[in-house]
Amino acid sequence: MANKSPKNLEDKSNQEVTKIVPMQQQKQNFLENLITKFYNLFGIQTLYNEEFHSELNRGRKDFRRTRLIKPDLVGLNLDGINLSGVNLNRANLSGASLQKAQLHKTKMVGANLDSTNLKGANLSRANLGDAQLSWADLRNINLSNTILNNANLTGADLDQSQSILDAEKWFTKFEHTRLPEGVFLVWYIQIFAFRLHLMKKREKK
Repeated sequence: MANKSPKNLEDKSNQEVTKIVPMQQQKQNFLENLITKFYNLFGIQTLYNEEFHSELNRGRKDFRRTRLIKPDLVGLNLDGINLSGVNLNRANLSGASLQKAQLHKTKMVGANLDSTNLKGANLSRANLGDAQLSWADLRNINLSNTILNNANLTGADLDQSQSILDAEKWFTKFEHTRLPEGVFLVWYIQIFAFRLHLMKKREKK
């Protein structure tokens, strides 16, 4: 019986790999279809990047109850869009314009919002933990109960955004950030009151 040449063995190995790849892709597609159907049961629409852009071109603004898959949002004009409750964790929105956008309860953990225009947007109860907001335009926005823990707001403009006082901002970076008038004084009073409270607790012990 003739021995198989290395060339034959290599061809056979390549054929096996070619068979495995489509099988893996089929499994992935099957799972994705299953997940999509699951979300559909709850009235949540799934949109891939091309579908999302197609909807934008048609003039659609309301994307509540929508699941976006790998959306390309860099530099887009999304003024007035409603993305309330949408999962945009780790999405790249750098340089995009979202003036007066509705982002209530939107998940943007680790998202890139560098140089994004969010003037007049509603970000109440949104989660922007670990988000990058360097040099973002955050004037006159609603940050009531917004999570900004460990976010980077270096150089951001928060003029007329007094609701920053209501945001959760542990370890948030505010270097060269323009803050609303009077915010520093309020923060100082809050810190002083907190330290006074701690001192009284220690005295009671």
